[in-house]
Parts: sequence; structure tokens; C-alpha cells
Amino acid sequence: MIGWKKKKQEPAMADDDSSKKGGHNSYLNAREEWLERYGNYIRRAAQWRLAAFIALAIACLSVTGNVMQLRQEKITRYFVAVDELGKVASAKMDGPAGQTPARVIQAEIASVIESWRTVTVDTELQRRMISSLTAHTAGAAKGVLKQWFDANNPFEIAKTGKLINVVIKGLPLPVSKGSYRVEWTEIVRNHQGVELLRDDYEAIATIEILPPVDEATMLKNPGGVYITNLSAGKIIK
Repeated sequence: MIGWKKKKQEPAMADDDSSKKGGHNSYLNAREEWLERYGNYIRRAAQWRLAAFIALAIACLSVTGNVMQLRQEKITRYFVAVDELGKVASAKMDGPAGQTPARVIQAEIASVIESWRTVTVDTELQRRMISSLTAHTAGAAKGVLKQWFDANNPFEIAKTGKLINVVIKGLPLPVSKGSYRVEWTEIVRNHQGVELLRDDYEAIATIEILPPVDEATMLKNPGGVYITNLSAGKIIK
């Protein structure tokens, strides 16, 4: 009986070995079928994830670059040369951003004085001169000009029959770093052009250079010259 049982078990073991050798293992077959069915999906999903990460990295780099460009000054300024009286000359010179030529600074200061003290019958021109003052002044100078216009309203002066013409004697000269001295003559006439009065004045203007960073500021104040303090008085002869 014992010998018969051993003989009976040996063929079964042989069958198991033959099934393994013949490739009929159910686990391996199921794994191969699973890999064939879902392996492509897994690879595609991994590829899409990689592509998404790459796209995200490119987007982050692009946004960072745009922010850096926005924070940099992109306006290139071109300065036109002026003569000794602040009038525009024919020669043109390029000025790198942040470096306003001295002649342009002097011309801007002279223009501010003209806009400040001129009284004209042309109300629209008077408004434009006041607007130019606003675009070229900052800090304490704004308070000085406000106090002046409260006491010397140019529109009211023109109604009384007086007009004031401002003649700048020469380009403003530097007296210290950031401060300039300018002299001018004020000629008071009536509406018929008859001269009524003539006086000489001088002023000390302190400036600050703030290069424009947008087109609106460029149009109003291309040189970026701002008068931050202003004091003036009549020259006693």
C-alpha cells in the first residue's frame, strides 16, 4: 500500500513541473495579461505627468522673466541740445536713462520760471503753463507755488488789464549740488502793449532727477527734472 501511494504521487509532481515549464502558471499569465492591457495606460499617464511638469516649469520661468522686465526701465530717452538761452538747437544727442544732460536741466528750470510768473490773456495757454508746473514740481515747491497762486491769481491779474512777460537772462547756473540760481526780468504791460513796469528777479531752485518710467510721464516731463524747493525775490539795484 505504501509503495502504491508513492508511485501515485510521482506523476502528479511531474505534472506540476511540466506546467511550470510549459508556461501555464496562472499568476504569470495573469500578470502578463495585466501588463499588456494596462501597461500602455501607465506609460502614457507618466508621460503626461512629465509633460505637465515641464509646461509648468516653462510657465514659471516665463512669468518670472516678465516680472523682471516690468521692473526694469524700458523707456529710452533722446535729448535735444539747447543753446545758451534754453532754446532748442538742431543737434541731437542720445542720453542714457537716468543721465539727464546739464543743458536740459537748465532749460527745464528756465521753463518752470516762465510758466510760474507769466500772465497772459490767453486762458488756455495759462492753464497749460500751470499744468506744466504741476508736472515739474514736487515736495516743498508745490506748497510754495500754491501759496503764490493764492495771492497772485494770474486769471484775476489779467482781468485787471495787466499782463506779465518773463525774460530769462541766461541759463540757470549751479550754486551747489542739485541747486541752481536763475535770473529773469518781468515786464508788466497793459492789454494795449504799453509797458507799465519792469523789475529783475532771482530764484534758487533745488532739483531732483527722476527718469520717467511710463509714456504719460515721458510726455509731460521727458527730462525727469523736478523742482523740490524754490525761493525767489526781487533784485534791489
